[in-house]
Amino acid sequence: MNTKNFFTNKKLIYWIIFILYAILNFIFLLNHEPWRDEVHSWLMAKELSIPELIVESRYDGHPILWHLILMPFAKLNFPIITLNLISYIVLLVTVWLFLFKTDVNFIIKVFATFTIPYTYIYSCISRNYCLILLLLVIIAILYPKRHKIPILYSIPICFLIHTHSLAWGIVAGLTITFYFLEIYLYFKKKNTANIKHILIGLGLIVINTILVVLQLFGTSNPDYMANSSSVVMDYTTISLILLAFCLIFTFFSGKKCLKEFVILLCGIGFQIFVYLTFYSSIMFQRQMLIYVLFLFYIMILPKQNIKNFLQNSLVVFFIIFTLVCGYKEFSSYLTQDFSKPYSCAEEMASYINENIPDNTTILID
Repeated sequence: MNTKNFFTNKKLIYWIIFILYAILNFIFLLNHEPWRDEVHSWLMAKELSIPELIVESRYDGHPILWHLILMPFAKLNFPIITLNLISYIVLLVTVWLFLFKTDVNFIIKVFATFTIPYTYIYSCISRNYCLILLLLVIIAILYPKRHKIPILYSIPICFLIHTHSLAWGIVAGLTITFYFLEIYLYFKKKNTANIKHILIGLGLIVINTILVVLQLFGTSNPDYMANSSSVVMDYTTISLILLAFCLIFTFFSGKKCLKEFVILLCGIGFQIFVYLTFYSSIMFQRQMLIYVLFLFYIMILPKQNIKNFLQNSLVVFFIIFTLVCGYKEFSSYLTQDFSKPYSCAEEMASYINENIPDNTTILID
């Protein structure tokens, strides 16, 4: 088989994978009932103005990018399933880019597409986390060209700041290992990127960071508390195992992927810091973010500088690590969503519509 036929056939395989993914996750979506946190964002987008969203975000604890995306649909009274369709479409775009535009091992592409993290978790359960997955894939695609396009490269990083506080560690890692490093190299006369473009890109990241800090400064919510629960300790242990493997991988690669390890370390380290000191609620989608970060690390690795046996070991570890540490939780949530209601929202809505007069004020404790 010549090279042209090989790539043509590979492209066809990816299209088949993508179509199967779209069908499978649409079935999952139709069987999923939105729960409190999903609907909460929709109702905020529906009932509040942008200034009111900014004020309420201090109690909600999340940047408002997700709410702004939902807002036109919510205010036009689109059906509630639109909420889940939006996250589904976001993941469709994400998976298409992942399959066709990233330099990742074929086995990992198939495995990640049909299990953790791309199937069900973020495509059906509609939260702001889906934006993290999309933006990380875009950043991974731009990553090898970042020295040539530092301003363009900074744009998805800026949007990532506005998704969720748990993404800020990755933002810090990306900023330190490129923008700060290039400025340092400039003074050593060793920089490879245009320093003016570097400063503009860094300026955009700093401005957006300040905007989010001002938006969320003074966040006050009695549910925000830290503790050393077994879930937090388990998450920390799993994270340390992953970091230990990646550190060993970095050592055997001749430190050729040291920057990528620092990015992963910042991303995971910041999450652990948040869970141990500020907010210890590690729900399902937050648990799965560790696999999102690991996959991002794999996407940005400089494959041409890494020996084949190391790349193969990475594939094996990714699959084993994901199956051992994450698959039980993933399969449990997925099967339970099929066997019983994910939430009681549908039953509550039916009861209210059938038994409570219109314009009645409902107070929830």
